[in-house]
Amino acid sequence: MNGKSVAALVLALTIYPAYPQEHSAQRAHAFATLPDWSGYWETKVATGVVTGDLFKPVPGAPHADPKPPAANAPSPEAAFFGAFLKLGGKPPYNPEWETRAGIAARKAHPFTKACGGFASFPAIMEDPTPDNGLFQLLVTPEETLLLTQSGDARHIFTDGRSHPKQEDLWPTGLGDSIGHWEGTTLVVDTIARKAGPIFPIGVNVADLSAGAHFTERLTRIDANTLQDDMTIDDPGRFVHPWKVLIRYDHVTDVDRMIPIGCEHDRNPVVNGKLTIATP
Repeated sequence: MNGKSVAALVLALTIYPAYPQEHSAQRAHAFATLPDWSGYWETKVATGVVTGDLFKPVPGAPHADPKPPAANAPSPEAAFFGAFLKLGGKPPYNPEWETRAGIAARKAHPFTKACGGFASFPAIMEDPTPDNGLFQLLVTPEETLLLTQSGDARHIFTDGRSHPKQEDLWPTGLGDSIGHWEGTTLVVDTIARKAGPIFPIGVNVADLSAGAHFTERLTRIDANTLQDDMTIDDPGRFVHPWKVLIRYDHVTDVDRMIPIGCEHDRNPVVNGKLTIATP
């Protein structure tokens, strides 16, 4: 080995160990600037709202109507979504879609699938079932991950990348999400969400186009509450952007998420009613 080779080898052995140390220090600093949202969360309305007999509201629930339902009234499932969930409310449709929604609301579409029914976006952000609605947050410098018990993962990239080019966009149930930090607030931009209803009941719920654009501002407002200020803009269907505010409780009485799959669904639908199966 000549003198130049020996010098190059010594230089390489000197520089190589320094790079991981520098990289680790940079990542440690990046992590230190991020908020700690680690742990488990669930939609705030979920606690005590859904019982073993369909969508039975708790006493004193908002929008409760003691009168018997009218002949063309929405199903109990649809009424539940509209009463308890912000994303189950009435969106600002334009006249054309207002008419279409009215026609759809008069048709019978029973709730047929509880397992995995909330795996799409934005429903994944407001799952009302206390067990299936549990999710875990992992915040890293490169992305924030939202992990559900059904195995779905929402990736919110915060490493500076942009959305894919238009010719490379392919609408999916979760869409494509990128974000950036404004202090301790995560600002998320989501596009390319597959067209269709927000929730899996198909009646009296918002129906969005593939051109819908979502902006979220996620902030931890106190030790036990996370807040999502969501704005949905769907120019082909809405007369103005639709704003909803969703809050989540920090769940501290569980130490792990138990995977849930349709082959062992804990919430089977029996005779059109959502039930809770025994172990």
